Amino acid sequence: MKKPIVILGIGELGSVFARAFLKNNYPVYPITRKTNIKKLASSIDPELILVCTGEADLQTALAQIPESWKDRVAMMQNELLPRDWIDYHFVYPTVISVWFEKKKGMDSKVLISSPVFGKKAQIIVDSLILIDIPAHVLDDEAQLVFELVLKNLYILTTNIAGMAIEPGANVDSLRTHHLQLMREVSSDIIKLQSSLTGKNFDQVALEKSMIKAFEGDLDHSCMGRSAPARLNRTLQLAKEFGLDLPALQQIKHSS
Repeated sequence: MKKPIVILGIGELGSVFARAFLKNNYPVYPITRKTNIKKLASSIDPELILVCTGEADLQTALAQIPESWKDRVAMMQNELLPRDWIDYHFVYPTVISVWFEKKKGMDSKVLISSPVFGKKAQIIVDSLILIDIPAHVLDDEAQLVFELVLKNLYILTTNIAGMAIEPGANVDSLRTHHLQLMREVSSDIIKLQSSLTGKNFDQVALEKSMIKAFEGDLDHSCMGRSAPARLNRTLQLAKEFGLDLPALQQIKHSS
């Protein structure tokens, strides 16, 4: 009998992971806002706990994780970087950069294979593959940081650049008709990501990888509902680090 897997946050993506784990014969325990986590922690010994809350609720969720579970934590949020979990002293946490979407009323849509790194990475990969979602295990933490920055670059570049181009534009239009804007915005994003991680990145390699992700769904819309909030959050972080992000500031002033 396999140990259970706990999923903290059963939204659209959480439900996908739950189905994958169940397909892999793992019992699944959901944690909702009504769950007494301390009581649950005293009654089960989970294989892992996957945090599936939204970005805005991540810190609250991570602070709730019991001490006895800190050696089996997994995360999957957008805009995730090591600075988001370092203060919680998790032991070899597992992180997946999710490259599939799940919206209400539709099945999962895969862009590219989702990379995973950490103690429980193989379980996540094996489970997702059972429901036809490609995923793969990374070799080291340096690869993970690159992959997280890549996902942040994709999301922030498409969302923020989308605020400055024609309504309803997709990523194919962005790369084909607005390449200069795309590069100016992505350059600003990479500058901030470097400050947030304390690492330098190959801008050409990141752009090539971002374009590959574009090709996974060329009709993907650039600007989502959260774009203005992402822009404001990005500019606030830039201010905290004393960074000048001219392309983003111009979009902010024009919006």
